[in-house]
Amino acid sequence: MAHAPLLLLIGLRCSGKTTLGTATAKAVGAPFEDLDARALTLLGCTSITEAFERHHESGWRRAEGRALSEAMHASAGGVLAVGGGTPTAPMACESIRAAQAEGWLRVALLHPGNETLTRRLSMHRGDRPRLAADDAAEVARLADARLPLYRSLADITVDTRQPAGHCVARLSALLTSGRWQFPATQASESPRVRSRRAS
Repeated sequence: MAHAPLLLLIGLRCSGKTTLGTATAKAVGAPFEDLDARALTLLGCTSITEAFERHHESGWRRAEGRALSEAMHASAGGVLAVGGGTPTAPMACESIRAAQAEGWLRVALLHPGNETLTRRLSMHRGDRPRLAADDAAEVARLADARLPLYRSLADITVDTRQPAGHCVARLSALLTSGRWQFPATQASESPRVRSRRAS
């Protein structure tokens, strides 16, 4: 079965995935989904904090992996924003790379630099539990652990310190290049996590 083309946004927490993903999808008339809502539904939770408390981080990662597989293969195409830890979930990288090899998935890494991420996280922690003693330590630890993996998956990297319009233009160009075209009538809004977060 042919898959609709999909743009996957990856990056650390507060890198701008939800904000820029929504704007990019709107700009090209494509659907947008934030994976958190799907993962929460699978666990029967209403917040990520509740999911961590009831199922621990390992349970949340398993839910993310399952949600990613479902979203990728049920998708009508468009833009899919995933959590910072989603690429580390069981079988996530394998699924992503297989879809890239088949030609229907492209990956954009959003990264504004650690200093900007720390500042954003301190202002917009939202529904996410703390993963280190302080925001700077959390960003540094996660960047060291995850950026090499992100870069190995990414087709492009977008510095989200740049103006939003510039970032959306780059993402839109990737999404609409070649056969990656979406009729405006496909645009839709996906369920959102109850506690809004900057991703």
